[in-house]
Parts: sequence; C-alpha cells; structure tokens
Amino acid sequence: MSDPGVSNRVSRLVVTGRNLRASLADLRSQELSYSSGHLAALLHGCLFAPSLLTFWFVNGVLDFSTAVAIGAVATPAGLQVRLFAYVLLVPAFLLARVTVHLAHPVHRAQVLSGSCPNTQLLSLDWVSLGILATGLPLAVQNFGPWVGMNAVFLGGVFVFPRVLSPRYRPGVKLLTIVAGVVVFLYATYGCAVPLLPAPSTVLGPVATVSLTTGTTDRLFRLVNSVAVGPPLVAAFAVAMNHVLTRPELRNVPLVRRTLPHRDPDPVVATSAAFGTAFYLLVVAVATGPVVVFP
Repeated sequence: MSDPGVSNRVSRLVVTGRNLRASLADLRSQELSYSSGHLAALLHGCLFAPSLLTFWFVNGVLDFSTAVAIGAVATPAGLQVRLFAYVLLVPAFLLARVTVHLAHPVHRAQVLSGSCPNTQLLSLDWVSLGILATGLPLAVQNFGPWVGMNAVFLGGVFVFPRVLSPRYRPGVKLLTIVAGVVVFLYATYGCAVPLLPAPSTVLGPVATVSLTTGTTDRLFRLVNSVAVGPPLVAAFAVAMNHVLTRPELRNVPLVRRTLPHRDPDPVVATSAAFGTAFYLLVVAVATGPVVVFP
C-alpha cells in the first residue's frame, strides 16, 4: 500500500505547481497588456517612441556620411566598430534609462503607476556624439581645411550678416555654409581632381597646414582613453550645444532642421560621456586592447 503522507505531499506539490503556472501566465498576460501592463508603460510610455528609431536611422546616415567625408574614420576597421556600436546604441540607451528610472525611488513609483517622470536624463542625440567624436583627431590632422571652413562660417554666419538687412540674412548664411563646405572639400580633396588647379596655389596655407602624425596619434589616444575621453568629449559636446543652437544658425533655412535642440548642459555632458564610455566598451570587446590613461 502507498503511504498516504507521501501521496498528500505529491498532491500539494502538483497543486502548487499548477497555481504557480497559472499565476505566471496571468502575470505575463497583465504585464504585456498594452493598456495596463507595467512593462508596456515602462517601454512605450516612458522610454520608447516610434520616432526614436526614425531619429536613430536618419541621424546615423547623416553622421556617418559626414564622418566618412571628413576622414573621421580612417580605416574600414574603425568604421566597422563604430557602425557596430551605433547599432547597439538604442538598446544601450533604453537600458540606461530603464536603470536610472527604476533606481530613483520617485521615478520608480511614477513608472510603476503608469505615468512618466517629467525629467530628461539622457539625450540620444548627444549620446551618439560620443561614438563619432572619438574619431575627430583623425579628421583634424588636415588642420588647414578646418581653419578655412570655420573662418568662412565665422565671417558669413556670425559677423557679416549683422550689417545686412534682415531680408537677406538667411540667404547669405545659407550660401556661406555651402561656400565653407566647398572650401573644405576643395582644400582636402582638390589634388585628386586633375582639372582643378592645385588647392595650395588658390588657398595657400588653408590647403597645406597639417598636424604631424605624432600629434594626431597623441590626440587620438587622449580622446580614446577611458580616463580622459569621456570628460573631454563631454566638454566638447557642451561647447557644441551652445554653438549649434545659436539663433544665428537656427534661422538658416534647411539647416535648422538638422541641428539639435539646446538641452541643459548637465544632460548634454552626461549623455556625451555615457556615449563615449559605451563606445570604448564596445571597442574593448570587439578588438581586445583598451587605453585607460593616455
């Protein structure tokens, strides 16, 4: 004969297992519910929006096209690692926001009640800067074209329009931006076009001044070090936050649609430092070596 005690214990275990399975099924159904689930509120209401993927794709195309044009990705390997980091950027960004919101007691209570904290902690625009700013030392080795382009921008966007009628300012600024880009491209790549005169004969030092390879390597190592890179890129991002959001640029036709909105400096600095640290982590995983101190 079987032991009644053993049979009772087995029956209780079976009932408990069935209850747990039913409870997990109910929990999964409730949490994935669009209208009432905490997971849905967390992902859709507070952390995710359809426009995020649109921004990620469009911003990525613009950023990487610009990076290739200015030489910020000197080797295919450098481009591949940056593309890999950019693909992983949105999941890392969302995970960071989830972590921060759930770690903050007030935010956690708001999220789990179905509302969203009215606080901007990270900006994807400035987080993505950390991936590409680490390659800028490779681009500024040809220092002259950068000086020439920015001199054109300074005069035609910020100085000269002050003496013009407001009617003509937007058009002059737009032409100035086009002229500055043409100067940069001609000074950098003009030698490769046989039909054009040598850039050095037309632009002089703008086409010839460059940093030494040793200086470029030191700058690259500085920006791509764990200890110095994130704060350095954060400072650069804060400066760009003030320059790119100036009203002189914001009222230029077409250009204003590609410019970021001015965010609080702490948000910009935190986002850029996070993006840089994330990129350096991806580099360490993908290639092995990582520079801690320059």
